[in-house]
Amino acid sequence: MNRILSFSCMRPFIFFFSIGLFLTGCSTGGQHKKKSDSCALKKEGQVIPLISGIQVIRFVFENGLRLLVVENRSSPTFAYQSWFRVGSRDEEPGRTGLAHLFEHMMFKETKNLKDGEFDRLLESAGAQGENAFTSRDYTAYIQELPQDQLELIVRAESDRMHHLVINQHAFETEREVVQNERRFRTENSPDGLMNQELFELAFTKHPYHWPIIGYEKDLNQMNSEDARLFYLKHYSPNHATIVVVGDVCASQVYSLAQKYYGTLPPQNFTPSNPLNEPIQTNPRKKQLKLNIQVEKLLVAYPIPAFTHPDIPALQVLRSLVGLGKSSRLNQALIETGVASSVDLSELDDKDPSLLIIAVDLQHQKRATQAESIILKEFDRLAKNSVSQHELERAKNKINFDTYSGLGSNFQLAQFLGSLESIAGDFVVGMRQIEKIQSVTAQEVQAVAQRYLNLKGRTVIIGVPK
Repeated sequence: MNRILSFSCMRPFIFFFSIGLFLTGCSTGGQHKKKSDSCALKKEGQVIPLISGIQVIRFVFENGLRLLVVENRSSPTFAYQSWFRVGSRDEEPGRTGLAHLFEHMMFKETKNLKDGEFDRLLESAGAQGENAFTSRDYTAYIQELPQDQLELIVRAESDRMHHLVINQHAFETEREVVQNERRFRTENSPDGLMNQELFELAFTKHPYHWPIIGYEKDLNQMNSEDARLFYLKHYSPNHATIVVVGDVCASQVYSLAQKYYGTLPPQNFTPSNPLNEPIQTNPRKKQLKLNIQVEKLLVAYPIPAFTHPDIPALQVLRSLVGLGKSSRLNQALIETGVASSVDLSELDDKDPSLLIIAVDLQHQKRATQAESIILKEFDRLAKNSVSQHELERAKNKINFDTYSGLGSNFQLAQFLGSLESIAGDFVVGMRQIEKIQSVTAQEVQAVAQRYLNLKGRTVIIGVPK
C-alpha cells in the first residue's frame, strides 16, 4: 500500500464556498432505500442541517469523544477520518517536531496488532487513500473503505488510540524517517527554508515560530518517553473527533463507536494556551542565498485567528488580490512579466497567523521590484474602495474554487474535520463561511487598512548563490 506520511504547512483543501453550491448527491434518502429504512436515528444524535437535504449527525460520548456522520448513498463506500486537536502549536521548546513524529508512530505496533499489521489489515479490506498529516493545529488519520468494512476500521482505530505500543526501537526508526523528510522538505528545499525563516522571523513568542517538522537538534535529543507522555496527554477520546461520510447508517456508526471507543478513559489535561504574539511595530527582513536560478519573495502580514469577525472580509481581499488571472497581483506581476507565479496562503489557523504572498520572479527580475509592486497594490486597496463588479468576482472565485474541490466523501469529511478542529465546532466555521457573501466593499477596504500595515510586514528574499 502506498501510504504517504506528511506534515502540512498548507491545508489540503479550501474551506470557503457558497452554501447554495454545497455538495450534491449527499442525502439520507435516495438510493438503497431498504438500508435507509433500517437507519433509525439514535436519540443521542443531534441532526444539523446544511443545505439541500444534507445533514450532519453529531454524537458526543460520555468520555468526550465527538462523532460526526453524513449518510451518503452515492457509492457503496465511506470515508473514515480521525482528527486529534493537537499539532505543532502544542509542543514545547526543545521538543519541536514531536506532533509530526508521533503521527509516524501511530502506524507502529499496538497491543492487538504487530508492527505493519495495521496497514496489511486495511489493504486486505480494500482501503484506499490511507494517509495522515500534521499541521500547526491538528493531526488527522484518513482512509476510505467499502461499506461492509465499518466495524473493522472502528476497531482498528480505537485500538491505536488507546493501545499503541511505544518503545525506543520504534521511536528511533521513525525519527530517522522524519530526519530524512526534514532534509528533503526543508534543508534541501529553497521554499522550505524560506518558509521556516519567515515564521521564525514573524513569531517571537508564539509556537507558530518553529516548523511543523521540528528542528534537527530537538528531534535528536528526544526519546520514546517523550512520545509516551505526548500520547497519554493528547491521544484520548476527549481530544478527538471521528468523521464518517458515506454509505453508512448513523445509528450503526454510533453503536460501533460506543462499543469500541465508549469505554476508553478521557485524559485530564489543560489545553495548550500559547503565549500571545506581541504586536509587530517595525518591518522585519532577511535575505537568503539559495540554490535557485531566479529570485523568490515571501511577504507576510499578521492576521487574526480563523474565528475572528474580520476573516470573511480578509478572505474576499485575498481572492481579490491573488486568486485567478483577473486578480490584482496576477495583473501587476505576471501579466507584466515581472513574476512567473504568485500564490497566497490560506487563512485558516486556529491562532492569529499570517497572510503570506509568495512570488517566483522571472529571470533577471528582482524581488525588491516585486515587493514594491505588492506594496503599491495594497496601498491602492487601502485608499480606494473596490467596485461592486470586482467584489462579486472575488466572491464568485472563492465559491467556484471550493465547490469544485468538494465532490467526494473524502473531501467532505476533511471539510468537517478541519472546521471542527480549528473552530472548535464546525457550525461556528460554517457561520464564517456564510458571512463571506455579505462582505461589503467598505469592509474589504477597512481590513486592508487594518492589516496590510507597512510596519507590520515580514519579508524573506531568496537570491541565487
